[in-house]
Amino acid sequence: MKVAIVETGHFQYALTQSEIFDEAEKLFFVHQHIKDEMLEYNSALCDGTWHVIESLEKGKEEIIDVCNREQVDLLLFSPVFTHYRSLLSIVQQVKCPKVITVHNLNTWINGRFWSLNSYNDRVVMRKVLKACDYIAVEDFIYAHLKNNDTKLFNAYKFLYIPFTLFHEATRKTYVREDDRLKVVLPGGIEKDRRRYEDTITVINYFASIKANISFSFAGRAFGEYGTQVQGKLDAANKTHPGIASYFTERDAIQPDLFRREMETSDLVLSTSTKTFKGTGTTEYIGKTKPTAAIHDMMSFELPGLLPAHLRIPTKLEGSAFNYDGPEQLQNILGDLLEKPGLLDTWKAKAKENSRHFTAAEVKKGLPFFMPGLIPAK
Repeated sequence: MKVAIVETGHFQYALTQSEIFDEAEKLFFVHQHIKDEMLEYNSALCDGTWHVIESLEKGKEEIIDVCNREQVDLLLFSPVFTHYRSLLSIVQQVKCPKVITVHNLNTWINGRFWSLNSYNDRVVMRKVLKACDYIAVEDFIYAHLKNNDTKLFNAYKFLYIPFTLFHEATRKTYVREDDRLKVVLPGGIEKDRRRYEDTITVINYFASIKANISFSFAGRAFGEYGTQVQGKLDAANKTHPGIASYFTERDAIQPDLFRREMETSDLVLSTSTKTFKGTGTTEYIGKTKPTAAIHDMMSFELPGLLPAHLRIPTKLEGSAFNYDGPEQLQNILGDLLEKPGLLDTWKAKAKENSRHFTAAEVKKGLPFFMPGLIPAK
């Protein structure tokens, strides 16, 4: 099988697709920084032919020409947020099955428009979906559609492909420097996606009693809101040094520092909002838009806490739990501090659950590995 992977946004997802199609001959069409990050993070998954493109618009002719000339068997697109007309040209002209990954389902299916250009974009995006053979989505979207929107689920061929995969590690790269219960909050500090007011209330409480706990904000701060949150963490540190840490601007662009924070943490905490309007259309997180927290849990074998509005994925039951408001979050973390055995139980279940997210397990649900569907070359 010969597979082409087009990635212009997230190097992690390109690595996921590369691993799923580990036995295929691969062609990568990526930005230069995506290539650099892929090679830095996991060079073992980067075996293939590289084509560096500046954008879909400037690289469309190359993608069309190479894919048709090389007679690729499958063309995979990571989430696309711009240059939709160029994307449409590619999917209409490349002669093989095509998969488009969607992280903002409402935007693609029922996107609102506020100008002639945005209206035209919506029309083009729907044409792209019709021209593609499959739509790849993550756990939350796939489960929501299958269980609650069968009409839409049956209107397209949806595939489940997680953002990241689990890898068995013989040993961790990083080790803990203290015995504090370490809670990690992955993702950018961004008002539209995550809210930290409840978490800061909890941090201030634990700071006031000098509890043996710390909170790591493993993501870049965005805008005034991000700066305000970091200022409140600084204030908590004055009360109880070391209770909170966060990435500097330089830290946030170094992938291995994220690995350090995850590998030295005990628990993932999500502060996801209920909705997101960054694309102009309201997305419902956990239904039409995913959150990366569950993938951080399974990638690093960690238990986690999700806001009450997010369902617990079936494959994470027993290691992921909901909380509703600061009081309940404070109580849960207090229990973990008082009962170390409880955290051990959660971690053991998280380790077991992570095995559901290997490349081998994901392949079982994909049609491309059924004998005879796509001929191997």
